Amino acid sequence: MKKLLALICTLFLFAGCTYHAGFVKMPKGPLYAQAVVFNNVRYLPLLRFCDYYDLDYTWDLPAQRIELKKGGKAVVLRPDSSFALVDGEAITLNHPIEYRDGAAYIPVRSAALITQEIFELKIPAVPVKEGHRIRTVVIDPGHGGKDPGAISRYGTREKDIVLDISKRLKKHLEKSGLTVYLTRNKDIFIPLYERARIADNKNADFFISMHANASRYSRARGFEVYYLSEATDDNARAMEAAENASLKFEEENAGRGKNALYQNPTACDLVLSENRRQSKGLAYYICNTTADSLGMRKRGVKGARFAVLKGAMVPAVLVEVGFLTNRREESKLKRASFREEIAGAISRSIAAYKREYEQTDGFSR
Repeated sequence: MKKLLALICTLFLFAGCTYHAGFVKMPKGPLYAQAVVFNNVRYLPLLRFCDYYDLDYTWDLPAQRIELKKGGKAVVLRPDSSFALVDGEAITLNHPIEYRDGAAYIPVRSAALITQEIFELKIPAVPVKEGHRIRTVVIDPGHGGKDPGAISRYGTREKDIVLDISKRLKKHLEKSGLTVYLTRNKDIFIPLYERARIADNKNADFFISMHANASRYSRARGFEVYYLSEATDDNARAMEAAENASLKFEEENAGRGKNALYQNPTACDLVLSENRRQSKGLAYYICNTTADSLGMRKRGVKGARFAVLKGAMVPAVLVEVGFLTNRREESKLKRASFREEIAGAISRSIAAYKREYEQTDGFSR
């Protein structure tokens, strides 16, 4: 009889039936006390939830597929859908994942179920930290001087487009109270590792490198953001090679090995690991909010080993604002009004991330 009951329960859970809150004891940790309410349903910001439980996550924006991983187990979710996959088995949650203002929100009941019943996690102790604040941002207009970056068939140069967008973004962020520095404010060449060192010297909270895309395929289009990691797909590897090609303009080994932290591999790994988590979170905010605001195709958030990001000992992302090899996107990027829209949208995405980050002490509560 016990075996029969166990079999019935298993079939109930994994045959597409709906989970109910009564099966899961609701946590009372500080994370859950800060839930937001949409349509009378309590939700948690997905990034805060993942950081709190140290879950690895990937968000395929074009496919609208969110995957959470921990200890060899995986849960796949989709925004605005009540269906989920647990290690390949279909289940139905009480409420769908919500997608608002460039961020994903997971229902509190679903969050509790995933952590307790699927990943079998306990509520972690909340580390005692000083208040987290984002005050200083360094913006890096890519390329410059003898390095023009991508050039369209009509002569539009990447270095000019991204410098203009960066100046506009600086003004927007300064209006919101942030201190903002540009690695260059005119058409000059700065080595990649020197750009990263500027961010370190300014004690930046974030380093944002601005670029415009290019492809051998004229139909390639859209907005994408990268953080420092191993290349996630062939496109990321191609972009990595293209952007790192700027190294040919530099003197051999220029600027390398001058950060003392690199001399301590253990400390360096810890810093880079924490920076990667923050970089990835910021990348999702920028990609979601900006692409939605501009009505551009979301090419997603990807990892790659860009030289300009490798040198930074602060959270860093590389933004590709569109394709100069796509006639329509090039035409839009040449318009000052569209470049202003891009700057405004990125500014709003940074403000949204800053708000979440500071309200939760660096996502620690």
